Amino acid sequence: MQFLAPLFLIGALAIGVPIFLHLVHRERTKRTPFASLMFIRKIPFKELRRRRLTHLFLLFLRCLGILLLVLAFGRPVITGAWLNQINPLLARSVVILIDHSLSMSPQPIWDTALQAAEDKIQSLSQADEALIIQFGESAEVLSQWEESPQQLQQILRQRTTPSFEATSYLEALRVAVDQLEAARNIKKEIYLITDLQQAGMAASAGWRVPGDISVEIENVGRETPNLFIEEVRVERAVFTDQYPHTILARVRGNPQQPKKGEAQLFVEGNLIDRTTFDTGSEGTVNLTFKPFDLEEGVSRGKIVIEPTDELPEDNVYYFVVEKQAPRRILVLQDRQASSAFYLESALSAGENLPFAVEMSVSPGPGQIDPIDTPLVVLNDLRQPPGLSLFKSYVESGGGLIVVLSNRVLAEAYNRQWATLLPVELKERNFVRQESKPFTSITQVNWEHPIFRIFQDVHKAAIASTQFYSYWRLTAKPDATILARFNEGDPALVEQSLGEGRVLVFASSLDPVWTDFPLRSAYVPFWYRMAQYAGRWQSTPAALQINQVLSVDSSSDSSGTSGTWTLIDPRGQRVLGLNEEKPGFIQLKMPGHYEVRSNKKTDWVAVNTPPLESDLSAVAIEEFQAVFVPLEARVEEIGFEQSVQEKDRQQSLWWLFLLVGAAVFMAEWLVANRTRPQAVPQVGESRV
Repeated sequence: MQFLAPLFLIGALAIGVPIFLHLVHRERTKRTPFASLMFIRKIPFKELRRRRLTHLFLLFLRCLGILLLVLAFGRPVITGAWLNQINPLLARSVVILIDHSLSMSPQPIWDTALQAAEDKIQSLSQADEALIIQFGESAEVLSQWEESPQQLQQILRQRTTPSFEATSYLEALRVAVDQLEAARNIKKEIYLITDLQQAGMAASAGWRVPGDISVEIENVGRETPNLFIEEVRVERAVFTDQYPHTILARVRGNPQQPKKGEAQLFVEGNLIDRTTFDTGSEGTVNLTFKPFDLEEGVSRGKIVIEPTDELPEDNVYYFVVEKQAPRRILVLQDRQASSAFYLESALSAGENLPFAVEMSVSPGPGQIDPIDTPLVVLNDLRQPPGLSLFKSYVESGGGLIVVLSNRVLAEAYNRQWATLLPVELKERNFVRQESKPFTSITQVNWEHPIFRIFQDVHKAAIASTQFYSYWRLTAKPDATILARFNEGDPALVEQSLGEGRVLVFASSLDPVWTDFPLRSAYVPFWYRMAQYAGRWQSTPAALQINQVLSVDSSSDSSGTSGTWTLIDPRGQRVLGLNEEKPGFIQLKMPGHYEVRSNKKTDWVAVNTPPLESDLSAVAIEEFQAVFVPLEARVEEIGFEQSVQEKDRQQSLWWLFLLVGAAVFMAEWLVANRTRPQAVPQVGESRV
């Protein structure tokens, strides 16, 4: 039992007052009338008085009443767990929320976290219930609501384990609140065991724990210097015999504790390059590694920094590079046309080019294989080629871009390719006039993959392009208009057909109808157009923990179903997320994953999230300010606050006050009914 106002207990000394009064008080003797004392001889004698307590029950009531009043003013609070068994209203439903992210993986920190969880389980009473949730970037409920501490201890030891995930407090607290909605007890509590990592505070979005759920935080973190690889710039797809770029890596440490070390580059287990570094006072250093020769196919690589520390997983960065053949783009145009020169220049600019542009006046004999030639561009052809050839090509997965310019015959396209084109050609629109020398593209779907790179700061590069002429088009009902001219006419239209795509661009490739080829947006625009229409997406050289890998299990070119097996870095087979999505794998550990299929063997590199390697922590007050309202907080040193909360719930002082009043009422009744006793004899005195 605790007291909110313990100084009032000094008032218990007041019980000495009725005891003293009972000792010194004399009863009044009854006067007896007598005629005269003059004839009676006065004999002096020595009077001996012996004092002892009388009316003990009345004395007991008076002392008890005073004691109850003192206890009432002292504001008593019962803090023992046994009270929960007596009063079901005080039973708790507790969610033990344990952080198992990468920053919690050092053994001393993890052992402390498990001990804190065990202590919390042992503190539960028989009327309490609890469940365990472990969380990183996602949260996992490990148990149902349990009353047995032994069962909870077993779940804690067998199922909780450190992971390689990042931290998300928002996700963890939301899952905990959802679980508490199904709890049976009125009192609800979240017991959070974590290192209060600052990186986990991101994206709170103003959400907070409800006020009727108390949150107690157990901070098990400690200051641990950590050296890690923050970023590596490397491309997976390589179209030359040698990796074309210098590999860039950034190493970060603690600015207050600069570190020196060595970084090594390995490819297929062979040491390629090494360099020393010093993080210095800024805490970061940029490293470069020389290019290296590649063999055909996929090559596994990694960058390792030394010395190692308590988080060795972030001292290694895994990556994959793959030597590939450039993708063939077939550009069909009339012999007299020369505007494709600008397209060829755009797709041939830079290093490590993924495209090989081939000019031709005809598609050649036989079918066009979408695997060998993923994209065909029809540039200002007077009449379209055979419909069946290109319709079969698109339906099989090929990409087709139709560029309309001055030589195009609208009637031929509308008649011969009516079932293939997403538009109907109307007429040429020559907008160059004295009052209006050009038009512009003003309505764009900036979320589309073609235009996404322009949506942030480069919208003006598209909007400022001048168009002097274009074809008026009418989009078909199932087509999608990606961009419009200022007049409202479609500028770029797409339509899916089978497994392929058809896109129509309403102006020319050269500077005759537009100044687009002279603009900075021309090269990235056509680069994105070729990627999108040809269904080629650049695959990253590395993924991060908790990303979902989509394993290609669709039919191959022969029409047989592809089967696959994913092997993790430990050599164990990994299953899909569920039966409905067997081809989607959530990556849970760093290293190289092997993808085996009947098509080929591929590799995927996975690394720890760099934000999780920054061990900077926040204060409990800052965490509470973001996630926990005032009425739900249980301070780490907040004994007084927790006792006050129990005082509001128990209100025992009212009970003591009422009982005390009842005792004084009983004392008044007993005192009024107590009869006076006989006069004591000479030589003895009674009170």
